Amino acid sequence: MEVIKQKKRHGHKKLPFHEARLNKKEMDFLWQATSEPNDYNMNNKLAGNISKSKSIPDKNDWFFNSVLSPLVEKDFYSKWDNHFKYHIEKSEPLPEFAMDMFWVNYQKQYQFNPIHDHSGLYSFVVFMKIPTHWKEQHELPICKDSSVRAASNFQFVFTKDQCPGFLTYNIRLSPEDEGKLLFFPADLHHQVYPFYGTEEERITISGNIFFKDELPRSFSVDDPDSPDFHWGLEKFKSDNESR
Repeated sequence: MEVIKQKKRHGHKKLPFHEARLNKKEMDFLWQATSEPNDYNMNNKLAGNISKSKSIPDKNDWFFNSVLSPLVEKDFYSKWDNHFKYHIEKSEPLPEFAMDMFWVNYQKQYQFNPIHDHSGLYSFVVFMKIPTHWKEQHELPICKDSSVRAASNFQFVFTKDQCPGFLTYNIRLSPEDEGKLLFFPADLHHQVYPFYGTEEERITISGNIFFKDELPRSFSVDDPDSPDFHWGLEKFKSDNESR
């Protein structure tokens, strides 16, 4: 993984998200995860107005430990209060982090993901397949004369406390962005605009990261018989069927 320098805008403080470029090994791992047999539909747990979202496994926590944990540590301890509390004052043991939900989205043309945020401490998105180019999308008849060309964009929506001076930041997507990871605070709102003109799907992968001792009980990663997410999903379904 190659971490990209954190962006600034118009002289303001750094934008509250990180970008990284995944290498072939990391991408191959994710593609393999999407191919694992699993019919657990995540649509009713997520905001997306899209055709399909399904859970995927992080076998042996490989993706979390290899890719996500370094980003968590980097961002968490870049906050002075956290650095002081855990590395200088040492008033409490170092916190542990873990990924809870881990899923793949399949988005078709006209579909979208409305503005939303996530649960947990951090979230991320990986662009696996982008079938359109933003330049062509922004020249479509519905866009080309608009003062805000948004077709196919991924957009962060900030509060004034998160980024004073502006409220949105657009990620204009093309096939060149395949393999890009965006890592951000879970409460950072974002949305995905629809794309047009192709039957190919846009494929993305996302997940949520928690303090380990605050994981939702039904998705605990500490069960000795199952180290990955599928145990949590089966328990979640069982618990709800028994109610």
